[in-house]
Amino acid sequence: MMSTRLPTRIILASVIAVGWAATHRADGSDAGQRPELVVADAASGCPSVEGAFVALLDEHRGILLLSAAPFPGGRVVGDARGSSMTVSLPGTSPWVLDRAGSREGQVPLWGARYPFLAQRGSGCVGFDKQRWSAEGDLVTYLRWLIEEIYLDLPPLERSRRPDFRLSDRQVSLRVERSGYGAIRLTGKEGSTLACRWADSERIYLFMPFVLDAPNERLAVKLSYTDGEYFSTADKPALDWVVVSLDQPGTLADPPLTISVEGISRSSSE
Repeated sequence: MMSTRLPTRIILASVIAVGWAATHRADGSDAGQRPELVVADAASGCPSVEGAFVALLDEHRGILLLSAAPFPGGRVVGDARGSSMTVSLPGTSPWVLDRAGSREGQVPLWGARYPFLAQRGSGCVGFDKQRWSAEGDLVTYLRWLIEEIYLDLPPLERSRRPDFRLSDRQVSLRVERSGYGAIRLTGKEGSTLACRWADSERIYLFMPFVLDAPNERLAVKLSYTDGEYFSTADKPALDWVVVSLDQPGTLADPPLTISVEGISRSSSE
């Protein structure tokens, strides 16, 4: 990891974008974009969720993954017309959705079901990653987003906004620690932003997720490493910090204040 000498005592502030490789669509092409789905499912505790992919969570049946274009492991389950529909897949009872559609009009719907492996719960998640080379890559990403991020969010935040979406928005944070100058960290939501102060070799890791884009409200997952960032050593979690444009968030140990500087839409992948 490169170090940058600054006039302040801060010796490193860097952004490490952690992405999931996706190079081809399931049909072998790499052109075009998936239609964006809009799905509502009260039985999953989902008033409405949007995304190129939508996942509905049921504690007993598992995860229903939907998209309006082919994906590895998916099968055609019907047509989304903007009204209620039933999705039937082998090995489980049907999902009866209150609404499934697209702003582009009627679209064919592909679906797949996966069990929970760790945490389980209800709710809904949308994400905009477009292309996947293998089912294993897609399912690994899906379980990370649901079981390690969404179901790990502070319960109050999930009850307030049960719909959660990971897109490609650009997030800017300001991190302040007493006795040091402010650090500005910028990267895509869901990426890992890192910084280190001069009094320690410890690297602090900040992973921001957008909870409410219009009100610029974020949940930031904090962790740290005492080794190199790219090492396989454990990166213990510290806590979630919820921040908005008019309400900074704080961490007690180490004492940090985190503020939102802005959220903007970046170019699609």
